[in-house]
Amino acid sequence: MRLFKFYFLFLLFWSVSFTAQNNNDSLKKRANSVIYEQPDESISIALKLLKGEKRVDEIAHLYMLISNAYIAKRNNDSSLIYILKAADLINKESLPTTKIKILNSVAVQYQQMELYDKALETLDQSLQLTEKLEANDKDRLFNAGFNYAVRGMIYRNQSNPDLALEKFKMAAVNFKKLNLDRKSAANLSIIYYNIGYCYIDLMQLQQASAYFQKSEEYAKTGEAKSLEAYALKGKGETLFLTQNYGASLQTLYEAEKIALPVGDLVLNEGLYKLIADNNLVLNDFEKFQNYNSKYLEIQKTLEQNELKSLNRYLNTQNLEQ
Repeated sequence: MRLFKFYFLFLLFWSVSFTAQNNNDSLKKRANSVIYEQPDESISIALKLLKGEKRVDEIAHLYMLISNAYIAKRNNDSSLIYILKAADLINKESLPTTKIKILNSVAVQYQQMELYDKALETLDQSLQLTEKLEANDKDRLFNAGFNYAVRGMIYRNQSNPDLALEKFKMAAVNFKKLNLDRKSAANLSIIYYNIGYCYIDLMQLQQASAYFQKSEEYAKTGEAKSLEAYALKGKGETLFLTQNYGASLQTLYEAEKIALPVGDLVLNEGLYKLIADNNLVLNDFEKFQNYNSKYLEIQKTLEQNELKSLNRYLNTQNLEQ
């Protein structure tokens, strides 16, 4: 059994904001804009900017950006390193919104490591600070939406799709109050993707298909190829469950093509498993063996990465004690 559950796409589209500072501002914008499609470039830019940065809020945001880029690469061990660096800054003089985002980042790490009580405790701290912001403030709307979305992830992991649906829909309400730009569109794509899987858990497949369609539409609006591939994976799984194997394979092969340059191990793992299962049902054993081997190889890599992250977390806890 794997230590962490990655089967639910995580809310990566973080509201990392920076103050303008000459040429550095354009570099920061670039790092944010390519974090999901070219995370290595984002990491390189952020590490370069850290060398000359003195302001606490900016340093924290750069750490969070690097952490999120490593999550996009599914490298949880490195992601944990940088979010712990950000967490070390939380008691220093910084903006309330920075503290909220640090707490949210820490909660994400706890959620991915299945430390759900710790994750919910951290989310409660974050929500208390969030609710002190102005009612229609964009930071309040974003961070409340993020908070509810992470709670939805936790309840999904705990096999409580009804409660997860409630939280995801609350998250969507907050995000839909924001201006529809690439970031908010991407977040809505992720939320609707997860709502789709909640309906799969409840075997309400028609509802699931409708939300995967919404997820795909918002992914295109946000120009996020990886999210488009995730939405197609969800549609492909719905078609598989309704025994429409030919249409399922067509959808999954399209997702595979879109996902190829992204290099998301978790996305590829899910795609290869579904493609293998479809080919097995259709008695195409050559393609089944090909895709099943790819699936098992990625699964092994992810398990190794997760063990590294758990060991690092345990070492950190021992140091704190």
